[in-house]
Amino acid sequence: MSPYRADAAFAGRTGPEVAVPGFAAYYACVTQMTAVDGALAVLRAMVAIADSTVERNTGQLTLTQFRTLRAVDGHTPVTMGRVADELALNPSTVTRACDRLAAMDLVQRAENPLNKRETLLAPTAKGRRLVNRVDEDRRRELATVLDRLDAETRATVITAFARFAAAASETTEEQLRTAKKSLSQADRK
Repeated sequence: MSPYRADAAFAGRTGPEVAVPGFAAYYACVTQMTAVDGALAVLRAMVAIADSTVERNTGQLTLTQFRTLRAVDGHTPVTMGRVADELALNPSTVTRACDRLAAMDLVQRAENPLNKRETLLAPTAKGRRLVNRVDEDRRRELATVLDRLDAETRATVITAFARFAAAASETTEEQLRTAKKSLSQADRK
């Protein structure tokens, strides 16, 4: 074996990744970066779809306002504090978004009968229709992109998306648990 082979991990391989001593670690890093760059490209495409569908269907809402409406629609009735936590936003940002949503008759507010300091939020029928319209538009956009792929690749991509969503959800839940634990420990001090 040539003295320029990187290590046993590349046994049987040829090419630049094995031609230079010490290149194996670099090659592994570049391979990881390529995977992350690929995921970043997918993220950019997804964000573009999200932005365009909100713009096309609402015309007047910011992405933050729409995300707020979606969170309210998904957890009715819900407090502003819970929406802020779910979206990782400052409560004042959620309050401003809800002011706008209420002015557009997309959400309604009510005092929480169990805690007078809290305001409960619920979507109006108009708000629910808007969320559904954006979701349908997103489904069409995603189906158009997926239809450009051959059947085998499409099946692989759909499986990868499902696994990625599950992994991201687990990470988010773990991050929330860690943050809440840190806050409660700080409160005890």
